[in-house]
Amino acid sequence: MSSIPALETRALVAGYEPDLPIVRGVDLSVAKGELLVLLGPNGAGKSTFVKAIAGVVPVHSGSVALSGRDITGVPAHGKITQGLAFVPQTENIFATMSIHENLQLSAAVLPKPLRGDRIRALYERFPDLATAPSRLAGALSGGQRQMLAVARALIVDPPVIILDEPSAGLSPKIVSEVFDMLAQINATGVTVILVEQNVKAAIKIASRAIILVEGQIRHEGVAASLLDDPIVAKLYLGTAHAGDHSKGAGQS
Repeated sequence: MSSIPALETRALVAGYEPDLPIVRGVDLSVAKGELLVLLGPNGAGKSTFVKAIAGVVPVHSGSVALSGRDITGVPAHGKITQGLAFVPQTENIFATMSIHENLQLSAAVLPKPLRGDRIRALYERFPDLATAPSRLAGALSGGQRQMLAVARALIVDPPVIILDEPSAGLSPKIVSEVFDMLAQINATGVTVILVEQNVKAAIKIASRAIILVEGQIRHEGVAASLLDDPIVAKLYLGTAHAGDHSKGAGQS
């Protein structure tokens, strides 16, 4: 594994207002090929942190690097073309457009000769989308919408993909399917970072977990080991005891 991190933040301070930082000096290094989950209580700053990395929330100080390249000041659309894909929790598809139109729109950032091949490759990876490419995205089930959102993000063949609460609002069966999909994507070598409230599902696929509290990293380690620590589970994950994995951190 390369010694250069896939993604790295240094002393990152971010938030919607300069004098009210939500993310407070976070240092994070994510190895290439890692599947990292960000956990923590409500209001911990998890979503703000990944949005700042993606260029959606202002960064007030510190830095973000992608494979050793400083991308701190690069706008969100520019980070996509440089290899950082971001799937927000909401508004991650165009509901009034068809599946195929959604993919075509995402592929517009690619050179024309690559677009068709990349879309065909995604249909092979997501056969549920290929069965009815003309279907309106707004008519899809929750799981299919999430698949389309991820497919749109993967169209640039990014080395790093960040997802904010991918299981939100989904049934347990669909959550399992979505997380299986993320594990498969990670198995191809893509670095996956996700903010998640479903602790049990996230821990099952993650190689490492970070617990964010009040905009700062309070705990980190091998994902499963955090749930085995009753103090960590009770204080930071909202679980009554280490064996109760069903309750997790809420949105931030």
